[in-house]
Amino acid sequence: MTASVSGLPRCLSRPSQTSDPWGRYYTSPLVSRSLIEGIEARQPKLLLELGSGSGSLSSAAANRWQDAKLVTVDVDCRAPRRLDVSGATPRLKHTHFVHDVLDEALSDRIGLKLGTVDVAVCNPPYIRPRWRSDFGKILEDAGLSGALLSLFDAGADLLFLAQNLRLLRNNGKLGLILPDGLVTAERFSRVRQTLLRQHFVQQVVQLPRRVFKGTEAQTYLAVLTKSAGETGEVSLKQMDADGRLSAAIHVGQDAAVKRLDYAFHAASLVSAHRSCKSPLPTSFRQALTDVVRGSICSSAIPSFPKPVFHLGDFARPMGEQAVRMVPRRFALDARTAQRVAHDARLAVPGDILVARVGRSLADQVALVVHGPCVISDCIFALRATDDHREKLYRFLESEMGRLALGSAAHGVAARFMSKSNLFDIQF
Repeated sequence: MTASVSGLPRCLSRPSQTSDPWGRYYTSPLVSRSLIEGIEARQPKLLLELGSGSGSLSSAAANRWQDAKLVTVDVDCRAPRRLDVSGATPRLKHTHFVHDVLDEALSDRIGLKLGTVDVAVCNPPYIRPRWRSDFGKILEDAGLSGALLSLFDAGADLLFLAQNLRLLRNNGKLGLILPDGLVTAERFSRVRQTLLRQHFVQQVVQLPRRVFKGTEAQTYLAVLTKSAGETGEVSLKQMDADGRLSAAIHVGQDAAVKRLDYAFHAASLVSAHRSCKSPLPTSFRQALTDVVRGSICSSAIPSFPKPVFHLGDFARPMGEQAVRMVPRRFALDARTAQRVAHDARLAVPGDILVARVGRSLADQVALVVHGPCVISDCIFALRATDDHREKLYRFLESEMGRLALGSAAHGVAARFMSKSNLFDIQF
């Protein structure tokens, strides 16, 4: 996507080393084609792309539906006004507008009545715009304002989605690219619930990481039909690096409200299958007596008077029968531990340490053996019952355990884990 500094709305400005000033990333032709192919629309008359950028999505849409009228909108005055359409036809009618996509009065500015668009495609920017009062109106019109714990949780992804819903006609199709938050984060569960109850969410495709140049953000393709009845079941797929799609997993509404990513539900299915063969199927919630999150932030570690176990202190995986232990240098004697406990949270012998954040959190496991130790706020100490400790540790060291941890975590770039995510893992 191209960038321009001139005419940049203050509410959308965010400098970045890897994206343009609007937090946008280039949409590859592969991703564009996959999204367009997933939209079930025969002969739409009116196509729309908000935040058109380089025009990759619009071009793919125009190639498929060459008789439609196409409208693109972008705040960047240097975004292409003409599309690179292979086999261009004089039938294509394309109009481009330079305007703020998140203007409440956008429909008037571009001459489109609300509720008239047949097909909309969109790759929202990865930013959190400065709040404006008209954002609340956009969310309210789309039926989403009541789904947020706070209106200030609304990022550009949700606002772009809402603006598209305002412009779409009933039974109109929306295909968009979403970051991880709306798909997996707990704070957006009511948003997912609202979308599933008000619209038909056809499918969600989990894209490979690094599919967008300059970021490892986890992203998804989503296709929905506006006001086409409540979603009973959602089709979840995964795309590999070559653009091939996996077989679909179909999940019910309750499971989709919880999360909409393929990896999580695929891991759950595998785990459930294994549990059926196990004499003692259990969950982390049943096996754990407590989960302790460390309290020392990374910036305070150098000045803390005692060694603090942090993300870089995990050893590499060493095989199924090996045990990765917290090094002896982190162990405190009983008197020191009692004194330090006033200023920091401690892990104690028998605890299993896992990373709470980080791109490689699924590989970070260690057992506390030598004595109590101080842990950073990036670490969880899992306190298991005597009956489950060994089994739990071996599970976390296994390929299946790493898959379960990875799929339970969420986050756009660096992954993070919540206690509720942990409790839901089956082993």
